[in-house]
Amino acid sequence: MSLAEPVFAKNGEGAWLEDDTGGKRLDFASGGTAPLGRNHPDIAKVLNQVGHAPASDGVVAPTEVALMHKLAELVPGGMNRRVRVCESGREALARAIELARNRTNRTNVTYLSQCSGEKPAIGRDVAAVVAHPLDGRIRQARQACDAAGALLIDDEAGIGPGTTGWMLAIELSEVRPDIYVLGRGWAAGFPFGACVTGSSSLRWKSAATGNPMGCAAALETIGLLETELLEQGRKLATQLEKRFGRLSSTKLESELWGVGLVRTIVFRKGKGVAEGFVEMCRESGLLLQLLSAETVGVRPPLVAKEKDIDFAADVVGKVLAGFDKKA
Repeated sequence: MSLAEPVFAKNGEGAWLEDDTGGKRLDFASGGTAPLGRNHPDIAKVLNQVGHAPASDGVVAPTEVALMHKLAELVPGGMNRRVRVCESGREALARAIELARNRTNRTNVTYLSQCSGEKPAIGRDVAAVVAHPLDGRIRQARQACDAAGALLIDDEAGIGPGTTGWMLAIELSEVRPDIYVLGRGWAAGFPFGACVTGSSSLRWKSAATGNPMGCAAALETIGLLETELLEQGRKLATQLEKRFGRLSSTKLESELWGVGLVRTIVFRKGKGVAEGFVEMCRESGLLLQLLSAETVGVRPPLVAKEKDIDFAADVVGKVLAGFDKKA
């Protein structure tokens, strides 16, 4: 779902952007794809060093090789795995599905929807199950895949590294998927995607190269996370839990869903107010992510400040209070 009128960003820094009218807005909608916010000085520096380096078939940049080794190191379970760098998370997911189909000689793919509480049932004709790492049924999905001979794909394309308090969201569970899918959040929002296998026995039939600029940005992002940004994000998440956990409204469910900086405000079914809520927050200077008719994503970047959390919580609280008065 999306709002009718987009925000035209003229400039931005950190968690804030300036629109075409000169107004400033706090962006708590893009943390999954741009966890370093806007105009991060270290990302700008490394991109200047790389320069104009378009991707070319058969040409592999040193940064891509270094990144592949780094991703193999970061993904849980050791370094005995394969890595394929892509142009986007969507392409990475397509490559993961391709790999599963080739491995199993099956074609069907099951997508485990977070909107459904049903227990995953996997048939013998299924090649793979694509699951969100924060779905509470992912352990059941692992067991069902093992029983059916299917592969489990961890789709993290929409989750920025470090935003859950861990490099990968799947680290919050003991589940080990067969294939991990990463998106452009790993490259600070630049075109990027990657597949990482859980075993070196899984391999693609053809080679591919990634975008050198995206690979350079991803390496720098990982370096920033390892030095201080991961811990900074955890502290920020504590503040987010503290302020947003106090929100209350007759239209809200009792709990704020999610973990770390990946949070979802859930409205009671049938209220149909999520889109209007997001619009009113935007008019008050806060950008949130409209997920469905009943859910709104709160996705601050890792570089946000505690005062930004306070501003966002104040805006959300005032908008909810206005909704309750109209009830």
